[in-house]
Order: sequence, then C-alpha cells, then structure tokens
Amino acid sequence: MISDAIDYSLTYCRRKTIGIYVSAERGVEVRVPYFVSRAEAERFVAEKQDWILRKVQEFAAVPARHEPQFQWGSRHYVLGEAQSFHHDEDSQPDILLPGTASDPASRIETRIATWYRQEALCLFEERHQHWCEQLQWMQLPKSWVEVRVMRRRWGSCRRNGKITLNTALFKYPLECVDTVIVHELCHLLEFNHSPKFYRLMTQAMPTWKKWDRLLTDLAQRY
Repeated sequence: MISDAIDYSLTYCRRKTIGIYVSAERGVEVRVPYFVSRAEAERFVAEKQDWILRKVQEFAAVPARHEPQFQWGSRHYVLGEAQSFHHDEDSQPDILLPGTASDPASRIETRIATWYRQEALCLFEERHQHWCEQLQWMQLPKSWVEVRVMRRRWGSCRRNGKITLNTALFKYPLECVDTVIVHELCHLLEFNHSPKFYRLMTQAMPTWKKWDRLLTDLAQRY
C-alpha cells in the first residue's frame, strides 16, 4: 500500500486508463475510469509510489513563486534582481517613483507598470541596436522594437521588420533578454522554427540554449 506520507485525491471520470498527475498547485491527483474498482486503483498507485515520491520531492525543491505586492516598499524583479519601489526618498528605495503614502494599490500598480514599460522599451531598443551591429554579417533587413504586455509569448516578429517584445521580459537577466531579441532577429531571415532557423540562432548566439533554459526556469519563479 502507498505510504501514508503521500496525500492524493482520487477522482472517477470518463477515461480508458488510470492516470496520475503531480503538480505544485494541485498535489497528487489520481484519475480513474468508472469501470476500475477503488482497490485496483490503490494497487496501481502503490506500484507507482517511487515515481510519485520523486515528483513530489522535485516540486518541493522548487522555490515558491514570487507574487508581487503593489504597495510602497514592495520588491519586484528587474533584470533578474529584486528591487524595492517607493515614493519616499528617505526610505532608501532602489527605485523612486512619484506618489504619496495614501496611494491605493491600483495606483501603485499603474505607476510601476508605467515605469517597467518605459525602462523596458529603452533597454530593448539599446540591445536591439547592439545585436543588429553584432550580426551585420547576416545582412538583416531593417527592423524596430515595440513593447506590450503579452500573456503567452516573449516576443514576435513581422515580415515588415516590426519586433514586439513582452514588457515582462524586463524582469529577467540581460542574457535572457538578448536571447529573445536574437531569436526575433533571426526570424527576419527564417519565419519558422525549422532546423535551419535553429542553426542560424546558434551561429548568431552560440550560448542561446543556456539562457533560453534559464528564462523558462525563472518564469516559473517570478
């Protein structure tokens, strides 16, 4: 029988096989077809005990996700470093913004978002220019950078040269920012994710895979 140390939920549903799902948010879920008895389901879970324990431990080792708070003195990530935001210079903040002590959370959130957008655009344009110069050998078409909040993508590229970058990218280390910019620049020549595109990426930035993995990892944390 499975160890008492493992807590799991068992749900009957329309499916053909027993499935075990482990996540940080929902814990251990066991989904069972209607025709399978509870005893059979428990035997199956017991057989998978080592795998379940390993997955639970992997999730336990991941640091808790940083949830930003919108109040003066709160800390938010900027280029991979936690920075404090405040309206009061005497509080010795990392970043000083206009405001008052009575500002509601919604106003503080707006001011921080405005700061992120302005600073992100400035940096992204600078890094875009840097990489255009570094990659002159590729004879890239002309392009320019815009920023906006994007829910599922770090960036996008259009055939007319417009590169749009996710404002949230400004939270992550500079190498991660550069990787996304180089990725979009390579799309100016290859509008796909074919082997040829990734060969071009490696020629342009040999270490891109390292920083791409780091960005994926950090995005789960903050």
